[in-house]
Amino acid sequence: MDDLTKNMLFAIQQKNLVYNYNFLYYSNKKVVDSLITFNHPDGWMYQDSGANGEVSFDDSTKSCLIQKSTDDSTMTFSQVISEFPRWNETVPGKKVSANAVIQNPSSASTNFELTFTIYDGVSKNSKTLFYESGEKKEINVELDVDENATKLEIDIQCSTPKAILYINTIYVNIGEIALDTLPCIVQGVIGERKQYVATENAPAEEFSLCNEVLEITDKFTRLRSVINNRFGVNPDTNNPYLINMSGQFSRAWDNGLGVDPDADDRTSQEKGGVEGDKVGTLEEDVFLKHNHGLKFSLDKPILTGKEGAASIINTSSTSSTEDELDGKETRPVNIAELYTIKWA
Repeated sequence: MDDLTKNMLFAIQQKNLVYNYNFLYYSNKKVVDSLITFNHPDGWMYQDSGANGEVSFDDSTKSCLIQKSTDDSTMTFSQVISEFPRWNETVPGKKVSANAVIQNPSSASTNFELTFTIYDGVSKNSKTLFYESGEKKEINVELDVDENATKLEIDIQCSTPKAILYINTIYVNIGEIALDTLPCIVQGVIGERKQYVATENAPAEEFSLCNEVLEITDKFTRLRSVINNRFGVNPDTNNPYLINMSGQFSRAWDNGLGVDPDADDRTSQEKGGVEGDKVGTLEEDVFLKHNHGLKFSLDKPILTGKEGAASIINTSSTSSTEDELDGKETRPVNIAELYTIKWA
């Protein structure tokens, strides 16, 4: 068996370490008056300090679209691909291969240069390519991951003003050959809420939502990119919060239909989060407005005797019902469950 065949057989047994490698998920997409703003794709981090830079999605090519800012500041598009349980038992000491398929659209008037890098916290490997208008190229890098690696991260950088990048796919796996057909190391969708009825312990790839409010640190950037300060942010650390669902009931999003009449008044659990008719907002308990009528007449005597007519209703005082319930809240019959959120 030749080396190519051996390498291929080894590669097809691996997992793609990149989450959302083909840009299916955009949790922070917004639609206002039929205008769609995609924002960054789930799992990815985007930075461009220049003016008029943008990250979005091109539906015709199913690509992540990046419009570089108008100056020569560096745009960085990255993902920490080691964010999964026991990664340090899986990746260090191995060779990893990375591949990105990137296009400069024919409609673009700017040629550009970009650099594709893979970095393990100790060492890195990079490759730089030049793209003319209309060119579509694959760019490959490999890295022998250090035994003392602290993470594994990939990034694309470009400093060309007004460059337009269509990023079709980015995939990475252990081995000599990178394959785009491998299943992802993340099984499911990051940010997905799950629930369990037979344990109080969250699985290794999930966080419990039945705790005091927790912060999402920069060790969990893929989850941070999905939540994106939705539940509030700590102003001292700039870390986003996880929502605390302890003892709470869930309600489906109203989405402007008016089934939840107070949807516009919903609030964020912590400061800096989304408010109004949005997923993840809080609504306090309330009784439906109502009254209990009591019909009686004050101008008709109901008692008579030698002293004359009298009424037995004292309108100057109030009273409560004789029976009193001792419940601490109003609730339906329920079963306690563990709610979690998926981070890997």
